[in-house]
Amino acid sequence: MEFTFGIITNGYNDDLINKIITSIENNKIPIYEIIIIGNTKIPTNEKVKIFYFNEQIKEGWITRKKNIIAKNAQYENIVFLHDYIEFNSDWYEGFLKFGNNFQFCINKIINVNGNRFRDYSLFPYKVDYLNIHYSPDDINPYFSENCLLPYDFVNNIKTNKYMYVSGAYYVIKKNIANLFLLNENLVWGKGEDVEFSKRLHNNGIIIQCNKFSSVKLLKHKESIHWEREINPQMLQVYVDHCNKN
Repeated sequence: MEFTFGIITNGYNDDLINKIITSIENNKIPIYEIIIIGNTKIPTNEKVKIFYFNEQIKEGWITRKKNIIAKNAQYENIVFLHDYIEFNSDWYEGFLKFGNNFQFCINKIINVNGNRFRDYSLFPYKVDYLNIHYSPDDINPYFSENCLLPYDFVNNIKTNKYMYVSGAYYVIKKNIANLFLLNENLVWGKGEDVEFSKRLHNNGIIIQCNKFSSVKLLKHKESIHWEREINPQMLQVYVDHCNKN
């Protein structure tokens, strides 16, 4: 399997980016490249390419940065990540075990405190992107407070309806990333990852989970109130609801 690792940065996290690069190297991936978008001082080499970015054009324009990665990636699988995601030593071997038959994928994300970050997750809210207003969707209120799916949950087009992938980290096929570019009208904090996940769903592309690989945060991120695991009984309630709607 061949990978393009696309790191977006504002230029102030070079220490963390160096740790990320080391963690990629330690996975002993035969064929890969690293593309960094942002005003980093990381040196380039045969594996690392840098595209500098004018941060003054539009504040938090991460959608543009990720689209630049998609358009310049060499390899079939693109790993999009923010500049605080480190790869655990099981990452590449886990993907070999998981296989290459996916379109849009997530794996375990672990916060600094050892808790799950928002990885394989529901997002059962309606979103007003203009005002960033979230309101519960037509689903049991339990899922407004409990959204983390079991890693072995097998998703399908029906259960995918209420799911999303955080923009902090995900893996996607290059052809999908270029066919469905991120919405550049949206910037960081405006729900660009929700819009992207929903748009892929509407085009029949579902989220899959690789339970064999993991990454971890290099800085603590506060949990959202819904970052709690769904219990088995309520997971069946979720599946039943999706099958009826």
